Parts: sequence; C-alpha cells; structure tokens
Amino acid sequence: ETKKLYVNKINILGNNITSEEFIRNQLLVDEGDPFNQLLHNKSINTLKSKGIFGSVVSKVYDSEETAKTDIDIIIEEKATGEISAAAGFGTDGSSLSFGIKENNFNGKGIVLETNLSISQDAVRGLVNYSHPNFAYSERALNTSLESTVTDKLSTYGYKSTLNRASLGTRYEQFDNLFFSPSFSISDESLETTSSASSAYKKQEGSYFDTLFSYGLTYDLRNSPYQPTDGFVSRWYQEIPVTSDDSTIINGYTFTTYKELSDDLIISSGIYARAANSLSNDDVRVSKRLFAPQSRLRGFETGKVGPKDGSDHVGGNYITTFNTSSTVPYIFQTMENTDLKVFLDVGNVWGVDYSSSIDDSNKIRSSSGIALEFFTPIGPMSFSYAETITKADTDVTESFRFQLGTTF
Repeated sequence: ETKKLYVNKINILGNNITSEEFIRNQLLVDEGDPFNQLLHNKSINTLKSKGIFGSVVSKVYDSEETAKTDIDIIIEEKATGEISAAAGFGTDGSSLSFGIKENNFNGKGIVLETNLSISQDAVRGLVNYSHPNFAYSERALNTSLESTVTDKLSTYGYKSTLNRASLGTRYEQFDNLFFSPSFSISDESLETTSSASSAYKKQEGSYFDTLFSYGLTYDLRNSPYQPTDGFVSRWYQEIPVTSDDSTIINGYTFTTYKELSDDLIISSGIYARAANSLSNDDVRVSKRLFAPQSRLRGFETGKVGPKDGSDHVGGNYITTFNTSSTVPYIFQTMENTDLKVFLDVGNVWGVDYSSSIDDSNKIRSSSGIALEFFTPIGPMSFSYAETITKADTDVTESFRFQLGTTF
C-alpha cells in the first residue's frame, strides 16, 4: 500500500515543433487520473520509441494541492527528416537504395516516406503515408503506392511489372492486442521470351488482384523503446478477394527479450511464412517468398533457395531463427552506440510447379557482428557476417553498410 496521489497538472516543455496534442495522446496517465509510476514510465518510453525526440525526461513532484502531484515532461527535439542511402556488397554484385523520410510531418508524428532500391535486375519504388491518430479516432491510417519492375529478359527470359496501392489502419483492440487490417489492389504483367522456362511461359499475361490482409500483434514487451524483457507475437494473413491464382499468404513472427545483467540483453525470434494457391494453381512469380535480408544476414537478398536453371525463383515456405546479444562494457559510455553479436539460421524451400528443382532444401546459417550508431551526419550501421552452412546455389554477402543523414 502506498499513498494514493492524483495527477494535478502535466506540463509539456521544449516542444517547439511537435504539437502538444500529439505528445499528450501518448500518455497513459492524464490530468485527474490516479498517478501510477509504471504507466507513467511506459508513457515516457512510448514517446522515446517514436524516434522523433533527442531526449525525453520527466520530473514528478508534489503539487501545492493536497494528495496531488505535478509532472513536467521535458522534450528535446531533433531533426526528424532523413536522407538515407544503403549499399550491400557480396560475391556476386551489389545493391543500392536511396530514400527520403520525414518522421514528424506537421508536428503530428505523421510519417511520409519515399524510397528507391536498385539491384542488378530489379527496381522498386515506394511512397508511404502513416498518420498515428487519424481524425482523432485513436486509430492509425496507413496508405502506400508501390511499383516494382523485375527485368530478367536477357538472362532468364522474363520481365515482371507490379503496381500496387493499399489502404489500412491499426488500433488496439484489447489490452496489448493490436489489429491492423488493410485492403490493396494491384496490377501485374508478366512477359516472357523463348528462353524463359515453361513455368514462366505458362504464367505470361496480365493480372488484377484485390487483397485483404490483417495482422494481430500481441505486445508484452516492458517497453517499445529498447526493451529488456517480455515478448511480441504477430500473426499475419493475406487473403485473395478477387485473384486469378488465389494465393493465400500466412505468416507468424515471435521475438522475446531478456536482460541477463547490466548491458547484456539477449533477443531471440522466429519468422515463418507460407504462400499457397487455394485453386491449386502455381504461385505467381511476384508472390513467391524470399528471406528478408535482416533475417538471414551473410546472404544476398533474393539469392537463397530453390533455383530453376540459373534463376533463384524463391520458395513457397520460409522459416528463420535469429538470436543476438549486446556486448557489455564496450561503448557503454556512448549512449547512441550498440555492438551486437548474432546468429541467423533459416531455410527457403518448396517449388509448387516442380518437385525436381527443389534440391536446395537445406538449413542456412551465419554468424557475425553488427554495429549501430548515430553520427553527426546521421544514423549509420555496419554488419559483417560469415556463413556457417549454405547450399551450393546460394550467393553470399559478407558486408552490409547503411548511412543516413538528417535535414
């Protein structure tokens, strides 16, 4: 039993750009509520997790009124616009990406993002808009436009062009359980030449899809900002509403965090996805699955898994396991620097149109170090990974470097 206090006044200080309304919308304890230290700390961590403040500090002190307390929340704002560039270097070429992002548009925490990524045979452009509290509904509004061109006419005899628009929302349905439904429409064309495989020739043509997708996220982390305990679990499903091949995608991710001692935090997680056709057709080229680069470091994106001739075609199934640990006593005086060691294990397998080419069903694994820090010219990250096990058809990528700057 502790003395019950009520919040008398909350003062927001230092926010010259960010609206006070946006800041107050993140608070779980408001004026007039019973003061709860745990909920107050969670509110401060939520503000920190937005990534738009240099620092967030709170001061709690006795009010002049009996059995009441006052709270000062002191905000230090920082530049929230980013110009980012990324490069990956591997044994079989490189990849580049460039993007512009504003994380606090109009001082309301709105995210505006556009980026372009270029690899040896693909170009992808994306424009994304995300409003955290649309029309004061306590629901986020997310919309995006995406275009991807995969040109392998000269090498594998096919070219895929995909354009997609999506609209969705995200909100807390129950305590710590978030629901994120979304609708999208897409138009895709696939053209082939005489050198294309029979599987690609069979899929040549134009496609129009309407899809419904949703996510269920159960978040029991002790903090969304640098968590040290708890877990986050997410189920994802993409369901065809109108589609020529009726591909359904199911996915699940789970990540847990545990602090063993000061500055020694271990995080572990699994990632799994499956793409299958409800009409027993072959899964289309653009919907086949590839391991995300962040889940299987040490390998070039899109160059792991089944291979049809010389072409990596992706799989119907993906599963990965990842674990990493911070390295204590190194850079501990540098608040914006993290050094981690990691182990990634995964597999990409399954070719629905042919069982004879799925000969790379093998566990891949890698281990390495990752350094992340914020410099005067922007956020910078560097990772080095060495493969432990791999298939002969996989393409490795030891180094990955990313640099961004702010304006």
